[in-house]
Amino acid sequence: MARKPTDTIKLNLRFPEALRRELEREAKKEGRSLNTEIVERLYRSLRQEDKPTDIIAQYLLYALQDEGVLDRILEMAAEDDAAVAAHDAWKEWSR
Repeated sequence: MARKPTDTIKLNLRFPEALRRELEREAKKEGRSLNTEIVERLYRSLRQEDKPTDIIAQYLLYALQDEGVLDRILEMAAEDDAAVAAHDAWKEWSR
């Protein structure tokens, strides 16, 4: 019988112990199991592959970096909420 897309499967996978430890640390930080962390990261990587919006975002990041705005956003993000920092830096840059 064929599996359904919603079926959960068990997969034996081999990867370095150092990577497992790093994933486990990240999972703990996020309050997730190691399995959930790995699955979430796989989904995220599939959603990000070569989408036109990702390419546009990269060009915008390069433009912001050239203008020095990206550095300012990162400085502000270290002090505040990242969304607020990005908004404030954008307002400064767009004047």
